[in-house]
Amino acid sequence: MSEPASGAAATWPISRDLAGLRRLVHRHALEAGLAPDRGDDLALAANEAVTNVLNHAGGAGWVRIWTDDDFLTVDVGDHAGRLRPDACPDVRPLPGPGGYGLWVMRHLCDEFAINRTTGSSQVRLRVKRPRPVGGVRGPGRGAG
Repeated sequence: MSEPASGAAATWPISRDLAGLRRLVHRHALEAGLAPDRGDDLALAANEAVTNVLNHAGGAGWVRIWTDDDFLTVDVGDHAGRLRPDACPDVRPLPGPGGYGLWVMRHLCDEFAINRTTGSSQVRLRVKRPRPVGGVRGPGRGAG
C-alpha cells in the first residue's frame, strides 16, 4: 500500500492490502503520540471496517485519517450506503460465522459512530491522544 497524499488529512482508496493499511494506521498512531498497543487497537478496528467494505459494500470506498488536539480519527467510507447507524450490537454477538466486526470496532476505540447518507456509509473510529506533560501539545497533523 502506498502512502496517502500529504495534507490536512491523509485519504486513500480502499484496497485489499490490509497489512499495508494496518501499518499506515499504526504509524500514524505512533506519530500522534499513542502507545503502541492503542495503535494496534486502532489498526485492528480500521482493518475490520475496511474488511466490511470489501465483503459487504462492493469493495469501493476510502480511508481518511487525521489528528486534532484530542483524538486520532480514522473514517472508513463506502459507496454502497447499506450500513445503518443502529447496526452495531450493544452486547457481544453469539458465536458463529461473522458478526463481530462492528462490536469489536466499538470496543477497541474510545469513540465509534456509523453515519449513513444516500449512497454511502461511514464508520468513524476515534482514539484519544494522551495529554503531554504540562498539558501543551504541538499542532496536530490536520483537522477533519
